[in-house]
Amino acid sequence: MTNRCVVTTSWDDGHPLDHRLVDLLVRYELAATFYIPRKSQLETLSEEKIRELSQRFEIGAHTMDHLALTTLPDVEAERQIHDSGAWVADVTGRPCEMFCPPLGKFQREHVNAIARHGFNGYRTVELLQCDPPKRRVRGDYVRGDKGWPLSSMTTSVQAHPHPRSAYLRNALKRASFGPLQRAWTLTGNTDWVGMVAVMLEEAARTGGVFHLWGHSWEIEANEQWPNLEKAFAMLAEAVQSGRAVTATNGEVCSSESPASLFRQLA
Repeated sequence: MTNRCVVTTSWDDGHPLDHRLVDLLVRYELAATFYIPRKSQLETLSEEKIRELSQRFEIGAHTMDHLALTTLPDVEAERQIHDSGAWVADVTGRPCEMFCPPLGKFQREHVNAIARHGFNGYRTVELLQCDPPKRRVRGDYVRGDKGWPLSSMTTSVQAHPHPRSAYLRNALKRASFGPLQRAWTLTGNTDWVGMVAVMLEEAARTGGVFHLWGHSWEIEANEQWPNLEKAFAMLAEAVQSGRAVTATNGEVCSSESPASLFRQLA
């Protein structure tokens, strides 16, 4: 790697197994954003634990009830977006700047609502990307919105042994040529740790953002903790060697560019 990049991580659903993520993140000195719903189909962290977690990591909104926005009437979807941000702010005592749509499912009206209710950015589940967040003015001008700037954040690798077909579907759904090309060349097997190495190098080559994400309960179910530690060690080495800086999703979305964030945090 000849250039430098930003390393960020994010973790969804607020499962009690997040304590294992915290232990590793602290050990390897990596920044993270945790997207936590108030309740979910699985067990979630207590408000006390979330408050404690927020002392060290960023907490983002993930709806109130972990429901796919696309399955809800517009009014209820908007309530889930607004109320989850207010709830996170109330629990943590800090403004909630980031939102993540559950299951990665959303439509244009949901993005407008995310902007309308004061979020600075939202994280998608688009994979095999290392581009900086795209910032656009969003809003429903038919209903009189004035428009608000909002950053859209993609991801590089999920901590999950996906088959190649999953990466191809992910890229085709979004008509993303770069990820589609990478899906053919990078994912002949399910070695996601190897993909971390390749995408980290690509992020550094382009001066971009490397973004690892996942779910602690899924890592447990698939026995991926040893692989996660290998990935964290790789990311930590890049940071410690000066080839990368680590930042939360919110910090990445608030920066003018990865280069400016690197200058700020290096």
